[in-house]
Amino acid sequence: MMRRVVLITRPEPGLRETLARVQAQGWHGVASPVMHIQPTPPIADYPCQAMLVTSRQALPFLAHQNRERLVLTVGDATARHARAMGFQYVEAASGDQEALETLCQQKGLRGPSLVLACGRGRDGQLYGAGLVQSLGVQRLEAYHVRPIPSLSDAALRALAHDEVAAIFFYSRETVTLFMELCPAELRAVLRHCRALCLSEAIAAHARSYDIWGEVEFGPPLTLLSHI
Repeated sequence: MMRRVVLITRPEPGLRETLARVQAQGWHGVASPVMHIQPTPPIADYPCQAMLVTSRQALPFLAHQNRERLVLTVGDATARHARAMGFQYVEAASGDQEALETLCQQKGLRGPSLVLACGRGRDGQLYGAGLVQSLGVQRLEAYHVRPIPSLSDAALRALAHDEVAAIFFYSRETVTLFMELCPAELRAVLRHCRALCLSEAIAAHARSYDIWGEVEFGPPLTLLSHI
């Protein structure tokens, strides 16, 4: 059977852009976000040594910040969007929170003069606890995750017809929410699917379900191009 459907679980911003790039590779992209992002209104300029950003979802929160402030991002894609907002001093880590921690350590940055603009999960927990523990950063809530009640109809149809080749996951929480929303009678088809995960930590969480055909980590669009 030819499985040509790729499910995209990320929310906006980023969903439509990712769908377009999946389609450009010759796959049939299907939007099925598992969460909605509720942004926090941007704060006034907040003096600090550097702003840390682990997700593109946090960037609107920084709309009023001094464009000469150092911004350290989790990866290249978020860094590009920060530069597009006008930030002049942006540096990117290699793709996950651990790499961002390493970048801060290499630059001798630590303590509450570092501000992490981060999300709050659906259960009320602020993200970035590891950075608080290791670097003593200060966290500000940039957005709140709201679960979506069901997978999209198009995603459910593709799963029911065993047409899904891969599913993109950009956070541990998207893995958790997808598994909660995937009907029990459709889970067997996940053994024919690849879970393409943005980081090793997300991939480890996906593997804990012991249901996937394959689990890989790295930029999902790059992984897809090698299938």
